[in-house]
Order: sequence, then structure tokens, then C-alpha cells
Amino acid sequence: MRSKAILTGVALGAMLATGALADAPTLVRVATMPEGAEVTGLASNAEGELFLNAQHPGGKNTLKGDAPTATLGYVAGYDPSTASMELPPEDARGMVQVASGEYVTFGKAGDTLGSGQVLGGVYDVSGQLMYVSNAPDFNGFVPTGDDSAWLYTGWEGAGREGASAVSKIKLMRQGGKWQADLKQSNMMDLSPVDGLSVLCSGTVTPWGTPLMAEEYFFYNTAVWNHPRNHDEDEKASFRGGNDITYIKPKNMARYLGKMGNPYRYGYLVEVLEPEGEGTLVKRYATGRLSHETAAIMPDNRTLYMSDDDSAAYAHKEYNTASGGVLFKFVADKPGDLSSGALYAAKMTQDGTDDPQVAGFDVEWIELGHASEAEIAAWIAEYDGIEVRDYVEGQSNYVSDAEIRAYALGTAKDARAAFLESRRTAAAMGATNEWDKLEGVTNRGNVVYVAASALKYTMDKGWGHKDWSTGAMDEGDQGAIALVAEGCGGTYRAVTGEDYNITRLEPYVIGMTNDDGSCDADRPANPDNILAMADGTLLIGEDAGKKRHELDMLWLVK
Repeated sequence: MRSKAILTGVALGAMLATGALADAPTLVRVATMPEGAEVTGLASNAEGELFLNAQHPGGKNTLKGDAPTATLGYVAGYDPSTASMELPPEDARGMVQVASGEYVTFGKAGDTLGSGQVLGGVYDVSGQLMYVSNAPDFNGFVPTGDDSAWLYTGWEGAGREGASAVSKIKLMRQGGKWQADLKQSNMMDLSPVDGLSVLCSGTVTPWGTPLMAEEYFFYNTAVWNHPRNHDEDEKASFRGGNDITYIKPKNMARYLGKMGNPYRYGYLVEVLEPEGEGTLVKRYATGRLSHETAAIMPDNRTLYMSDDDSAAYAHKEYNTASGGVLFKFVADKPGDLSSGALYAAKMTQDGTDDPQVAGFDVEWIELGHASEAEIAAWIAEYDGIEVRDYVEGQSNYVSDAEIRAYALGTAKDARAAFLESRRTAAAMGATNEWDKLEGVTNRGNVVYVAASALKYTMDKGWGHKDWSTGAMDEGDQGAIALVAEGCGGTYRAVTGEDYNITRLEPYVIGMTNDDGSCDADRPANPDNILAMADGTLLIGEDAGKKRHELDMLWLVK
């Protein structure tokens, strides 16, 4: 086989003793989260300090009632040479625990800021508080001096309520530790970009700007203005309601005070001049998809982008979800994401279905080239569409017929590639079969890609789903056809000087126990991942109690 799997216990010890797995990565448990909380906000700075959040403790995405509060902070004295920690005792599971150093809390959801706002508060275009998110995700550290900085944090919304928030916290180093000054902190005004939807992870670019991702779960845009998504029944269909989609279009209408345009959401979002007030710009040329984050290669032009979705979430009638696509964007100019070419990956699996060893050859299909100005003009054509315009069986937006025409080379322009990136990728032969494609990160020419689960569209027994109709072909295993591994895994690629990924190898793959839980000695359901300057990799979990007792942060070296 081309790759070596992570093994644990007696088998691993025996193989290491004989040198059979001398280059196998070492796994170190470096932090645990409060019960029900997910590891998010993984970030570092020039000093190698580690920032992380505890998202939705108790599984509560909205701060209300007696919900435990999400926390933002960092590990003072983080030491990557530390030994692996044990799980904390039951009476110590209400807080972040770390293997080395001290977790310093900067703030908690609901804290009062100097602006008069509350931390995590989602404010509509008129400045009224809609709700308080308990789901901090992205952290971006922006230094403003030797002992001062801004911490930009993206707040993911509140469950089905997609409208999100961005906090800007003032940090000062005092007594050798970073401390937050909430009196000089605020929630950013997002109205200049019509708000942000389902903010997820992100990165700080090599040129110093925070780059956040809209993890916008909206695969079938045709139902954005469906009457069932805007009536008084606001329950999801899987809860016995009539809403077609998980994320509610009605929520963005409430934020705006009018019907929203779906093509204004689902992008990477850059904060320009972050040392000052900060200006938000949606980077349309990087495509509209369920962005999780991006890895920026050393040429400052090539980006790898993960597309986080799962076909398991699809509405049976309207085909509202699919597997994700691995995307690549190549900017026209280094450090400028305003124009460039968008690509989608076509995967060819090795001749094995074992998820512990199966890798993939990667080819790239060019979807198109465009600038933000071109795409903005296309987007504007869909402003003003209302619920009353909906006609069953038709679309007021880019239709599948238009996507097929673009794939055949007969469309009038490239809007399909940039407004319906995943559907167009699938129509052009790319692989839209990744299940919960999550973090992507790099250090130099080494790129890591995480999939939170290797199930459903990646399962050889699941079948292949038509990108347009949603019809299942159980006789077609698809391009990715593995024995399902519900605990997920992280893959690794090493590029040449062109920074082009041609091969993905399994690097750290989870393992399901007989009872459905995940092996406690290896990461489960990876989400946030971060390649560090010292060559190590951090893997944060989004596992949940059925998989691991607590979500954990792992160091791989």
C-alpha cells in the first residue's frame, strides 16, 4: 500500500519495536472541551501561541435560559513537547482543560462589550439584537504592536438561524499573558455586505488579513423563495414541520428587513485593513459553496477550499444537500483574491476500499475564470425576487438547465461556475462525494484535508446520487467507494513547486468500536485543523458524546 495507517495499543507497539512503522505519526491529546462543546477557533501567531474556543457547550447553539456559555481564549505556555493528557475527572468537565500551560479566557458569549453590545450578539441591519450566538468558530489574531492585537472571531449563528456575527476583541499582553479588554471591543456592523450566513472557520492570510468562510448549507437554490420556507411553520421537516431546508431563508429576511438574495451568501470573506476599523469584502471569485476554510499556498495565489455538506441532510423531494467538493482557486495576482480561476477536484481511488489505507489521485477540472465585478453584476440580477415569484418545478435562479448548458460550453457567461459552484462542478465531472469535508490547512507545500465522517456518499454500499434530481443509483459505487468509517479522517498531500495537489494519502483515520463509539486513542470526527510552524498538526474534534466522552484537541507529530 502507498500509505501507513495510524495504529494504537499492542499492535502499534510491536510494529514500532521492529521499525515497521518508524515514520508513523505520534498522537498527543493536548486539550479537552467542556461537555457537549466542540473544538473551534484553532489559530496561532508568530510566537506559536495557540488560540481556541469551546463552541456550543451542552450542545446549545443559542445563548438563552440556562445554556452554558461558549468561551474564547488561548493557551498561555502551550508546549508542543508535552505528554498526552488523560481525560479529566467528572467534576472537572465543565471547562477547557489543557495538557500544558493555562487556558486563559478572553470572553464568554453574552459578555457586555464597551460598545454596549453583547459578545456573540447577532444584530440586524437596524442594530436590533436578534439573538446571541453560542457558537464562536473562527479566530484571527491581528497584531497591532509588540503587546497589543485584535482578535477577530466569527460566530456561526444559532442552529437553523444562519445570520452570523463577527466580534473584534482588543488584546493586551500583561504580565506575559494576553488579556482581553472588553471595554474596547465590539461586534462588527455586517450590514455593508448584507450580513453573513453560517460563519464557520477561516485563516489569516500571509498578507495579514482575516479570511472567514460562510458555511452556507444551500445546495438547491431553487427553493430559497419556496412558500414553505417563509410561512408561519418554522419547523424543519425532520422535526415534523414543513420547512424544506435546514438553514432558514426567512432568517436572512428578518436580518435585512426584506427578502434576501441567496447569491449574496456562501463565500470567503476577507477583512481588509484589520488593524484599523476593518472592511469586509466577499470574495466572489473563490466560488459559492459551503465554505469551511481555505489553505493558502506560499505563492499567495493558490488556495485549497473545503466544501462542508452531507447528502444525509437532503430533503427527499427537493434534493437540498449533497456530498462536498474539494475546490482550488488560483488568483490572477499574488495577495489579491478579487479575480482568478476556479477548479474542482476529480478523485480516483486506489484499488482498495479500506479507509485506513486508501488514497486518491487528484485531477483538476477548470470551472471558469471571473472577477468580482463580473460576478457582482450577475448577482444583482437576482435582487428583488419574492416568494410570490415561486413556481413549482421551475427556478427563479440559475437553473439546472443553465448549469448543463455551461458544462456543454453553450452558456452565455460563466455565472453557473461562480454562483452554483458545487452543482456545476458535479455537472462537469468533478467528485461531489466528500461527506462533511471540513478543515484544510497547510505549512509550505504540505496540505492537510479533514473529512469529519467517511460515510454516506463515501460509503461503497450507499450508491451514487444524481447531482440534479437526487435519484439514487445503488449499482454505482461512485468515485469514492470506501468501507464506511463514521469517525472520519485527515488526509495529507505534498505538492511540487507548482503547489498543485495530485495525490491525497490517508494520514490520521479514525476507527469505530463495536459499540459505535470511536477509538479513544485517536482523533474522531476532525473539524478544525491547523498546521503549525514547527511541522506539527493540530486536529480538533466535532465528535459528540456518542463518539467520544468529550471533544478533544490532538497534536500530531
